[in-house]
Amino acid sequence: MAVTLATLSACNGGGADGDKGAVGGAGVAKPSASPSPKSFAAPTRFSLDQSILLPESAGVGKSAMGKQFPMPVALHNGAVFISRPDGLDAVSGYAKSFPVTITSEHEAVTKLKDVGGGFSSDNPAEAPLITPFGRKTWVLNAVVTRVTGAGTTKSHDVVELMAVDTANAGAKAWFTEIALPDEYPAGDQAEAYVVGRGGDTVVVFARGQLFGVDLASRQRIWVAPGTYSKGAVVAGGRIVAMRKNSDTEQVVGLDAASGKDAWTSPRTGKELSAAGPDAVMTYEKVQDGDGAQNFLLDAATGAIRNTLPKDAPGSDCAYDGAAVTVCVDGSVNHKVAAYDLKTGQERWRLPDAAGTRVAPTVSLVRAGLIYGMANGNPVVLDAASGKDKENQPGIAPYIADGYVGITHTKDGPGVTAYRAVG
Repeated sequence: MAVTLATLSACNGGGADGDKGAVGGAGVAKPSASPSPKSFAAPTRFSLDQSILLPESAGVGKSAMGKQFPMPVALHNGAVFISRPDGLDAVSGYAKSFPVTITSEHEAVTKLKDVGGGFSSDNPAEAPLITPFGRKTWVLNAVVTRVTGAGTTKSHDVVELMAVDTANAGAKAWFTEIALPDEYPAGDQAEAYVVGRGGDTVVVFARGQLFGVDLASRQRIWVAPGTYSKGAVVAGGRIVAMRKNSDTEQVVGLDAASGKDAWTSPRTGKELSAAGPDAVMTYEKVQDGDGAQNFLLDAATGAIRNTLPKDAPGSDCAYDGAAVTVCVDGSVNHKVAAYDLKTGQERWRLPDAAGTRVAPTVSLVRAGLIYGMANGNPVVLDAASGKDKENQPGIAPYIADGYVGITHTKDGPGVTAYRAVG
């Protein structure tokens, strides 16, 4: 962490070729000589007195009509990396600092200053991918930009996949361009993000297409056949995605190394979410006329591990990092349940059968814990048992690591990082 923040503090933009695209004036201020804060593998308490207000990019254009959409933020040892529709912001999450902005090589089709108006969630940015490769840890972000033609050469759009080394977070280390077709669905002009990584392949989604980029060569190596809905996941060595077929969709598994079909679900797909390192949860119709149900699928083969009861929550799921998948039904009859990752059997559900406990509004599932709100206050639950673990955590974070938790600013606008203290 000290290495990352020290290199951020030295960043002033410009400089050598590797620094191209960095702006931000004085860069991120170096923290004081006081000892680095303690890290907690699974923090349950956060200090309201030790907080850092994050740049506008962390939350602008990511909420609508009271609903919070995933923030475009990822953490690495307390350093905050924020995807923008026109670049990437880097800032310390626990020390006062100035953010550094990494910009695209070409002009972005949508700029941060143009999002966040009205009541719609119009920020296309999604959280960057932080992944180790070789001896470095990379922050990867995708931005749609416009390449202006020279002479009579036609202008065209590309996805710029940019990489930042966490040990030198104030500079762009490398980038690659992925050509895009001229046609795209209405409203999806700037939609691009990094889905995940399978082996040495990074998967990028843009304008309904999926692309594979080899981390070693830093070049695009495949384009998946067909068009897809947003929300693909990487699990079990596959890219599991919703492929569009005329007026319906199907869940398919693609080989991460080649982008070719590995399996196709025989059912009509409705929803898809990650359920673990080798599993996904789907919401599918078996045949026309029947209602849809939730299926826990093996990501490598598409085989059904379990079919959930029709009243089971399963439309929005997240792996706890240990042994269970936590799913939420956000309808009027709000429910939360946990399922065994291997068998799909239900471990527990809230509200409970006795009617003595309510279901929390879940903000984050991580490291065997569930963070959320219940009875108007933050709460932390044990994911394996569903029991309360901490009733005064300070905040209900949307993103967290061992150093900080990130949520909306207490008693004010914006997004803030709060120090983990227990």
